[in-house]
Amino acid sequence: MNKELKLLLHKYGAFTVILLALFFILATVTLLSKNTWENKLRESVSSVLVSKYGDLYSVDEYINIQTPAILSTAIYSITNKESNEKGKAILIRITGISGPTAAVYTYFDGFEKGSFAGYAANTLFLSGENGLDYSASETQINYYARRIPQLISKGIEKE
Repeated sequence: MNKELKLLLHKYGAFTVILLALFFILATVTLLSKNTWENKLRESVSSVLVSKYGDLYSVDEYINIQTPAILSTAIYSITNKESNEKGKAILIRITGISGPTAAVYTYFDGFEKGSFAGYAANTLFLSGENGLDYSASETQINYYARRIPQLISKGIEKE
């Protein structure tokens, strides 16, 4: 081999090794932080449910569904402490007047739509009971409430 070819192999080889190392580091950090991410989202969902319903629901494990919507959605199983009824709490990103925000819905099998519980955000600066005060219109809130059964059923079918 001539010198130029060796030099090119060294340059591209070093570049490839650096890219692979960065990919490995990124993948490792992502996998290690997954549990922390799920636990923090669980805390957010729990705080919204407590502020809306008191201590009625317990938030259980994360539900991993196979659907493209999971990129902007987190689903947790919940239990009604009084009736032991099982349901789901859905944290979904909705876009409102002032940009995207995380909304929490509850859903129980047999219902035709989810029930809006509140926003998983620092809402201390917000006022009022109307969703418009928080950035999303009633139409948007109802749209996502009606989409929840479809989202859950499509994800469960693929499992």
